[in-house]
Amino acid sequence: MFKNILVTSALAVSLGACAGLTPSTPLKLGVAPAPVSFDGNVSGQAGDYVFVLVANAHPAAPGVSMGAGESMRLKLPVAFERNRQVAVKADADTNMVFTKGWPQAGVKLAGQYTIAYDEKSNTLLVHAAKDIGTDDANAPGIKAIHLRGRTFLNPKPGEYPVTIEHVATDGTVKSVWAGVITVLAEAPAARLAPTNFHLPPGVGSDFQKTVPGQAMPHLLGLLLWGAAGSPLDHVGIAPRNIKRFPRYTGGLLVQDVNGDKMLDPAVDKVVGGIIGAAPQGAKGQSATSPVGADGKPVLSGEVLRSAAFPSAANGGKPNSGLLAVQFRTGDKPGLYRPTFEMIGGNSYQFTLEATLQTNERGTR
Repeated sequence: MFKNILVTSALAVSLGACAGLTPSTPLKLGVAPAPVSFDGNVSGQAGDYVFVLVANAHPAAPGVSMGAGESMRLKLPVAFERNRQVAVKADADTNMVFTKGWPQAGVKLAGQYTIAYDEKSNTLLVHAAKDIGTDDANAPGIKAIHLRGRTFLNPKPGEYPVTIEHVATDGTVKSVWAGVITVLAEAPAARLAPTNFHLPPGVGSDFQKTVPGQAMPHLLGLLLWGAAGSPLDHVGIAPRNIKRFPRYTGGLLVQDVNGDKMLDPAVDKVVGGIIGAAPQGAKGQSATSPVGADGKPVLSGEVLRSAAFPSAANGGKPNSGLLAVQFRTGDKPGLYRPTFEMIGGNSYQFTLEATLQTNERGTR
């Protein structure tokens, strides 16, 4: 009962006591379908979105901090209906969670913030119970909000304005972000998204560092989907074929259709590819599938979700659609930015660095 009173009081203060002026120039709010969903931005489906407050996803770039008693207000358009079969829970991250800017890296909710919902304004409100900084366990701070848990239902196709407000303890609006939610009429033919399910929670595979000519400390991870949103299994990386696929200079994403795990583009199905980008003159860089104990490539659907995840969350079990990639830098220092692309779908670019002087392990 006491907890409910606190949440209700926080909601009333934040929504009703806005004494200050709203900042005249809103910050840009990035909006994208969440990387764990195939149809989270499709009309008629449950909404599953990431709202990006800080566009720079590099772990060294600070995010947003909140002081104790402050709040964030996610104001959704009225067209996004609440799914009444899903309760909004004050002390659980099932409806939404702050994230640090990369997949599977939430800012811990327990003991730090609570969630409430105001039906009249169709607003989710997050109240900080204590300071949430940009250092220590919360580093680098809040960079995005993941709206999830089938909490809202997507409306008809179109573009819908959305705002997020950071509100001080006295009701003054400190910052405003404004963006657009794009709802599609139908899901794409194919989709990929970065993931870190193969790594312990909180560890990321983007923005890693190593010395020239070495493999990155962690495998890169991607979730793949095919027709009708089904996880795309049996996919691995084959060498490039510039004559057939001149766009894919860094290799091909090939689905093993005959089960021999040979990944032959002449026999198997090419579902995408890798567009390489490296320091000028660099040689030897590569993206390959990891090799299993049998000497054959480990394909999507065979990669294990990290055992650090709870067994109830499939920790230690094969993860459908999860493709692991071993990336090795070339012989030159600098940034390597391989872009993975699905034919008929989307793409994602990793940023990896080869440096002559590093004591970093490539983890966040």
